[in-house]
Amino acid sequence: MAKVRFGAYSGDPLLAERRLNERLRALGSTRKFVFFGDEITPERLLLEVRTPDLFTEEKAVVVRWADAWRGERELAVALRTGLPEGVAVFFLGEDLRGPLSEAAEEAEHFPRPTGRALRELCETLLREAGLPVYPFLVDLLLEACGGDTLRLAQEVEKFKVWKGGKLPRSRLLELCFFGQPQPYELLDAVGNGDLVGALRALDKLLRTRWNPQTLFYLLVGHFRALLSTLSAVAAGETPEGPEWLVRRRLPQARRHGEARLIQALALLQELDVRIKIGELDPESALHSFILQWVLV
Repeated sequence: MAKVRFGAYSGDPLLAERRLNERLRALGSTRKFVFFGDEITPERLLLEVRTPDLFTEEKAVVVRWADAWRGERELAVALRTGLPEGVAVFFLGEDLRGPLSEAAEEAEHFPRPTGRALRELCETLLREAGLPVYPFLVDLLLEACGGDTLRLAQEVEKFKVWKGGKLPRSRLLELCFFGQPQPYELLDAVGNGDLVGALRALDKLLRTRWNPQTLFYLLVGHFRALLSTLSAVAAGETPEGPEWLVRRRLPQARRHGEARLIQALALLQELDVRIKIGELDPESALHSFILQWVLV
């Protein structure tokens, strides 16, 4: 495995973290020092990089949340031309493309995996954990994580506790959703146009500390799945997903029809943009969607 001493990794947090861990393992016995981009300055980082470690010959300096530094040309040049022997420095962030990445020995931006790529990641995580790769288990994990790769990794770690034992299928849903109320009550209520039920289910999930961003993406995924289910049935094909989930989705999909489901996705896309530009927080976006969707 290649030894990289100046790396910048951004995009999907799990994929960036996995690449960082690969590079740290390749360096061998290395002492790791972790900092956060909003807590130190570039000058302080350079001092840390240039200060020898008292205990080992090798040291790796990791800077998380480094997005504010991606345009730091002087820092990039200083690291590219003056990195001491036996020292490595790595940056992690949401999007580091710019001077910092251009100067790095290795720079990668990982798009958020979806579809087949997300499924393959789930299968890889299960294999690495020494767990069986059952299609029904992969389906359940993907549904539970809502597209969040960090949560997917957490769910796989949870199943490692049962490695070598026997886990009843009846326990799978409970484990996949952290023992919290399951989001299906919310998805079903919204899909069925039940305003009171949807708001009650959302309140229950938020009070048990579900991440509102995750819930928002679960809603997006739910409406995409409803539209996909409807299209597959109309074409005489078998809808994707486990049979028990298809049976839940089909009545909702038929209730609204293709045109209205497309309207729902357009509204969710509009709200997603407003979240990203800071006009709305995810919790407000959830309430806004439920009210607009059900009352229209």
